[in-house]
Amino acid sequence: MSDSAEQQLIDLVSREQRGQRQILIAGITTLVLVVMMSAGLGVYYYVVAEDLSVKSERLTADSDRLEKHAFTMRRDIDQQNNRVAAQEAAIRRAYGEMRQMYAGSVSGQARDKILPAVMGYLERGRHSLADERLIEIQSARPGDSAESALLKGAAGLLAWERSGAQIKKGDAGLPEQLKAAQNSFNSALADPALRSLAQTGLAWISFIDASSPRSSYTLADCQAVDAMVGKIGSDDELGLQPLYWRAQCNRKLGRTREALSDYSLALNRVDPAADDTPDPAEQTIQMNAFHGLGTVLITTADLPTDAGVDSARALAERVCGAGDSGDGSHLMKLTRACLDKAIALRVALGQTENQQSGSAENKGFTYLRDGDFFGAFNHAKNIEKTGLFAWNELVRALSAEKVGDKEVAREARRNVSLFPSEGFNACELKALMTPEVYETARAIISSEHDDMDITCS
Repeated sequence: MSDSAEQQLIDLVSREQRGQRQILIAGITTLVLVVMMSAGLGVYYYVVAEDLSVKSERLTADSDRLEKHAFTMRRDIDQQNNRVAAQEAAIRRAYGEMRQMYAGSVSGQARDKILPAVMGYLERGRHSLADERLIEIQSARPGDSAESALLKGAAGLLAWERSGAQIKKGDAGLPEQLKAAQNSFNSALADPALRSLAQTGLAWISFIDASSPRSSYTLADCQAVDAMVGKIGSDDELGLQPLYWRAQCNRKLGRTREALSDYSLALNRVDPAADDTPDPAEQTIQMNAFHGLGTVLITTADLPTDAGVDSARALAERVCGAGDSGDGSHLMKLTRACLDKAIALRVALGQTENQQSGSAENKGFTYLRDGDFFGAFNHAKNIEKTGLFAWNELVRALSAEKVGDKEVAREARRNVSLFPSEGFNACELKALMTPEVYETARAIISSEHDDMDITCS
C-alpha cells in the first residue's frame, strides 16, 4: 500500500472516531438533560402534590366546618322555633289569666291562700299569674320567719323558671339565683309544719342541677335527687313533681323497676281527663310521665314477670290503651300507645313537630326490640325530617347498616359524631336495647368519637 493510501485510511479512521466521539458526547449531553428535566419535573410534581395535599386538607377542614355549622344551625333553628311556640302559648295563657285577674285584685285575696298557692307550685308545678304575683308580693315583705323563707325560696324558683336560664356544661356550682332559693328553703326547714314543702323545694333545685347539661343525670347527682325526695316523706305523701323527678333519674340510670313504680304512682295521682281546662304545668308533667312510662316499658321486656311489673303494665293498658293492631309484640305496641299519649299532650300544649318528636323518636327502640330493622329505619327517617336527635341518629345509623343503606348510614354516623358522647346516655341505652344491639350501638358511638370507651358506669 502506498504512503498516500495509508494516509487516506488514517484520515478516514480519524474522522470516524471524531464522529463517534461527537455522537457519544451528544448522547451523554442528551441523557444529562433528560435526567435534569426528570429531576426538575420530579421536584415540580412534588411541590404540586404537596400544594394539592394542603389544599385538600383545607377543603376537608372547610367541609367539616360547613357540615358542623349546618348541623348546629339546624338544631338552633329548631330550638328557636320551639321557644317561639312556647312564648306564643305563654302569651295566650297570660292574656286569659290577666282577664281573670281584673275580676279581683291580688291585694283582695286572703292571706290564707298563699300556702296553698306555694303547695300547688312546689308539688304539682301549678302557678297562674295570680299565684305568681301573690307569692312574689308576700315574699317581698320583710320578715325572717320560716314561712317568709319558704316564700322567698318559691319566688326564687319562679324567677329562675321565668328567666329561661340553664346550668351550662362547665359551670361551677349552682347559679346565685338558685343558691339564694336553696338557702331560703334550708331556713324554712326549721318549722316542722313547713318542712315537707321546704324539702320539696330543695329536691326541685337538686333535680334542676341533675337534669342540666352540666350533669346529664350523673349517678352522684341522681343519688342526691333520690335522697332529697326521700326526705319529703313516704311515697303516699309525695306530690306529682317529686315522683316525676325521681322517676326521671331512675330511668336515666337504667333502674327499670324503680322508674316504672314512680311513673305509675305519678299517673295515679292525676286523671288527664278530670279537668276540662288543665293547668299547663301539670299537663306538662302528665306528658313527661306518659313519655317516661312508655320509654321504661321497653326495658321491662328483660324483667321476669312479678306483681310489680304486672301492676305497672295493667296501669299502662288502662291509661294508654291496647296499642296499634300492626305487627310487633304486645308489649311494644303498648309502649307506642303510651308514647302516643305523650305526643297528644304535646300537641295539646301547642308544641312544635320538633318537640313532638322528642317522644316519637323513642318508638324507634320498640322496633329494634322486635328485631324489625326496616321498621326502625323507616321510623328514624321520618323523625329526622322534623329535627336532629342523638338517639334517633344512632337508631338511623344502626338500622341503615342493617338494611344495607350505606349512604344514610354514613350521613347518620356523621351526625352521631357531632353530638357529645355523654348525650347518648349509655346506661339508659343499655336498658332500652337487647345486648347484641347495644354492643353495635356502643361500637358506633365509640368509632365516631375517636374510639372513646362508651360504658355504663
